[in-house]
Amino acid sequence: MAKLRGAIIGCGMIAEYHLSAWRRLTEVEIVALCDPDEHRAQERRQQFAPGARLYDSLEAVLSTENLDFIDILTPPWLHREHCLRAAEAKVHIICQKPLCAELGEARQLVAELAGYEKVFAVHENHPYRPWFRQILQRNADSFFGPIRHLSLVQHDAREPPERFKAEAERGIMLEYGVHLVDMIRALLGEPNQVTAHFGRVNERVRGKSLATAMYACPGASATIEISWKSHGPEIGSAIVIGERGIAIYDGRMTRGQSSRFRLYREGELVLDESRCPTDDFCESFYLLQRELTDAMLGNRPVPQAPVYNLKTLSATFAAYDSAFAGQTVQCHTS
Repeated sequence: MAKLRGAIIGCGMIAEYHLSAWRRLTEVEIVALCDPDEHRAQERRQQFAPGARLYDSLEAVLSTENLDFIDILTPPWLHREHCLRAAEAKVHIICQKPLCAELGEARQLVAELAGYEKVFAVHENHPYRPWFRQILQRNADSFFGPIRHLSLVQHDAREPPERFKAEAERGIMLEYGVHLVDMIRALLGEPNQVTAHFGRVNERVRGKSLATAMYACPGASATIEISWKSHGPEIGSAIVIGERGIAIYDGRMTRGQSSRFRLYREGELVLDESRCPTDDFCESFYLLQRELTDAMLGNRPVPQAPVYNLKTLSATFAAYDSAFAGQTVQCHTS
């Protein structure tokens, strides 16, 4: 069987994890790498795709290569333009989260590509963390009973490694919090309303570097606490509280050396395991890209379809509305 021929558009920090996962998929070959920074593209080629050709623009890639898909890893304010150009070339489109930098622009893009005959998906990998997938599966098996609360916490001791995120006007809630909103939706369903507060704890971040948000979901509450602070320890955790079961994850949501994952059923410890956050981070890319590959081959529905991801964006931007208004607002995701 001929391999799916793909191109990476944007060779920044996150490209390492996309490329590492694509390399594990025998049905895929990355044939092109695109970045205006030639040195950065060359580094990615040397690390992950020695046979790939290098380009400095999306136009050059699309006019030269015979592609099956493109993986768009450019800054969010370029996503709509790049998705539309890829659609003109009639290739499968995978777009790094967030779909767009503004909610109205994302809605416009989804409308413009409604009925697109190829795969069009958002690369939102946080719900694919192996420990979180265990939680989702246990919930499907009624391990927790009715879930009443979900807490997601990530406090970093630095600004994000991608400079455009530190310079983005929207700050941490859109650039990182959107991941956690997607996890809330995956486990609890559509949030009804949100109360949020934003602040600044890092002068090197242009936008808000601290965010707290409490979402009301059907029968449950969910809280997000996140920051890009300038000093101190890094803190991460996830807690699921159900009427019969509890899950506790102690560790960073992204990369890190160690974490601990525990499951309790009616007060009895049934699972206690040490994990590596970096390994879970990398595996989440592979698990999502495995599903994306199967979708491009016609073997499964599209994961993280833009219509689905648009609801995550709507709930995320509702937090901005709440913080600005100083009151609880509706999420309008249904």
